[in-house]
Amino acid sequence: MRIILSLCLLFVSVQAMAEESAYDRVMRTNEIRCGYGIYAPWIQKDLVTGEIKGVMADIAEAVAKQLDMKLVWGEETGWGNLPTSLHNGRVDVSCSTLWNDPKRGKLVAFSDIVFYQPIYAYARADDDRFTGKMEEINDENVTITMIDGGYSKSVADRLFPKAKHNSMPQMTNWSEVILNVATGKADVIFSDDIFIKDFNANNERKLKKIPLAEPVAHFGNSFAVGIKEQELKEMIGNAVKYMHQTGEMEAITADFRAKYPGAMILPKKPY
Repeated sequence: MRIILSLCLLFVSVQAMAEESAYDRVMRTNEIRCGYGIYAPWIQKDLVTGEIKGVMADIAEAVAKQLDMKLVWGEETGWGNLPTSLHNGRVDVSCSTLWNDPKRGKLVAFSDIVFYQPIYAYARADDDRFTGKMEEINDENVTITMIDGGYSKSVADRLFPKAKHNSMPQMTNWSEVILNVATGKADVIFSDDIFIKDFNANNERKLKKIPLAEPVAHFGNSFAVGIKEQELKEMIGNAVKYMHQTGEMEAITADFRAKYPGAMILPKKPY
């Protein structure tokens, strides 16, 4: 009888743990388990120590500090797999911020916006077809390279529906995607300024910005949690709002914004 009772209690305990929300787990353990993708210099991993560094890591650590919680860098998922890791409970929060993409928004809940990021179109330095007109990219003879499920597809579908797509698996390193353009496998890539400047500094084959009148997008960057985790979303969002209101977000990102002018745009203060 005792064995049966013990098994029943164990079953109830396991079932309760399985049904535990990320918010309840975070509150119980006082830890935030982070999922993240690597995208230097925004967020990167030290190859020797394994330490996670970069401005996104600094912001995530500051959010945890505001909440009096420990931050644990739990799982490097890659950008495309973060929604799945959140849904399956392997991580609590996407601590490398995600763009507020509507398709992602069906799978995750976004915190308040941490910062905005302008995205530009780039081509090979010796490709003279692109003079700054949208229709020059929106052409069936132009191939845009991208990562499966990433922001580039939504931009391409909306602004350049006639162009072809060269799609790479979700765990592909961003440098490999850029190489598609550099080596002629594709013609155009959408990226922020920082990564292209770094690529050009370290490669003989250069890329150049296509001189469009506007960036192809300004993406809001937010922390993300599972789509049903409204309590956790509010908790993280409140910390983000507080950091904007007190000037802490401005202070934490000051060195990064000075080093990379225009790459990160903080939201305007409502007052």
